[in-house]
Amino acid sequence: MPDVLVTLDAGTGSGRSVAFDLAGRPLASAQEPFRYTLFSDPSLPFLRGFDLDPEAFWGALARSARAVVARLPAGARILGVAATSQREGCVFVDRAGEVLYAGPNLDARAAVEGMELLERIPAERLHALTGHAPPYIFPLARYLWFRKHRDARRVATLLMLNDWITYLLSGERVAEHSNAGESMLFDVSRRTWSEEILGALDIPASILPPLAAAGARAGRVTAAAAAATGLPEGTPVFVGGADTECALLGSGVHEPGETGAVLGTTTPVQMVTAAPVIDPAGRLWTSCHVVPDRWVLESNAGDTGGAYRWLLELVYGATDASAYAAAEAAIAGASPGERQIFCHLGPVIFSLADMSPFKPAGMLFRFPLLHVDRPIRGEVLRAYLESIAFAIRGNCEQIAAVAGRPIPLLAVSGGMTQSPTLVRLVADTLGVPVSVAGVPESASLGCAILAAVGAGVCASTAAGVSTMTSARRVDPDPGRAAEYDERYRKWRGVYDLLQTWTL
Repeated sequence: MPDVLVTLDAGTGSGRSVAFDLAGRPLASAQEPFRYTLFSDPSLPFLRGFDLDPEAFWGALARSARAVVARLPAGARILGVAATSQREGCVFVDRAGEVLYAGPNLDARAAVEGMELLERIPAERLHALTGHAPPYIFPLARYLWFRKHRDARRVATLLMLNDWITYLLSGERVAEHSNAGESMLFDVSRRTWSEEILGALDIPASILPPLAAAGARAGRVTAAAAAATGLPEGTPVFVGGADTECALLGSGVHEPGETGAVLGTTTPVQMVTAAPVIDPAGRLWTSCHVVPDRWVLESNAGDTGGAYRWLLELVYGATDASAYAAAEAAIAGASPGERQIFCHLGPVIFSLADMSPFKPAGMLFRFPLLHVDRPIRGEVLRAYLESIAFAIRGNCEQIAAVAGRPIPLLAVSGGMTQSPTLVRLVADTLGVPVSVAGVPESASLGCAILAAVGAGVCASTAAGVSTMTSARRVDPDPGRAAEYDERYRKWRGVYDLLQTWTL
């Protein structure tokens, strides 16, 4: 009779449920894509908002959980369930739990309100308090948008997506520190809701739920949640966390100085710190880790896996497993250095305040005689993967400079680690060993570790890492160091130039 832990993971593109045994091995998983509805304001055509259909969203997650429960070995005992989710996504609910607004992390409808709030709280002060800037995509700005365009008096609770899933499972409204830090209503140094921000913007403190530590028991699976998910009624529900911080934990990154990158749709890079480190230049973000008394300092390579998916659809007309396999085959032996091909199609050096939809993107290479040259599909695809590695290096350099310490090893996790070419490029470009998480769904595994601590299976998150995680090491090839130093220098030079252009 195996004991298992179940996690629900609401990512940007899909909902996933995974069941793990107590050694961290996945026993069953199921996934369903999410669909968002475009929200547009005719008066502000350059803004893109996205609505999340709460019933469809919960339905996809619940069906994935039901499929996982159905695949468990006979006699399996579920010790607990916990939820993780994309950051910045949030839901406003009324007293009865009815959803008034639901939006993913992609929802940028409140950019105007974000600019307006800077008249009340200067950007430097906002960043010093919250560790985040600028405010345009965060739940704080969306609440101000809702107050301007809807009836904010009906809002009883603002919940981050993982906290909303916890509420749907247990009926309890609680928040945890890692994703609360993505609301821009949170004092990251004091690890509590910011009275200063609430007071300056006349936001009632009552809409913010009580804070609970990741891994704490939130409640038990209700009858309604049991009917939807197939989870046994009464199963303990534990507080989860934000997906990036859960992914760090699931790849073993939990001690100060350790650094991890989550190679997914985007690629956040985070270093664990023992105290909050605030970037004086305001470029990097500071958040709470899901580990007690730990923070993270973050830079972000931006659209990486998402842009690669776009490129594969352009090249192969598909984004299924066969397209990724074809790309790896085409890349084998390809050398973009021969034609000096450089891609700038998504990956960035993090500085959100400087980002703009009007910045150019593209691909550069030496002027060819295309009609007499052979196709360069493999070289282009490899050059794109190089650009991810170059962006990771640039972001690691930013973190190391602000933290005042080097990065001797980078832990990587996420779906893009299934590309052996990319993992090799990251190691060779950084010139340091790369530790590849044994479970690609590291956010789900990190969430399971939190549930294991809550259930008493593991005495601490450190014990959970020791018991439930595994990794393989990829060392850099010293013979490629000079080549990739030179290609990084050229890529970075073009990147910096493109930041000065607009289209």
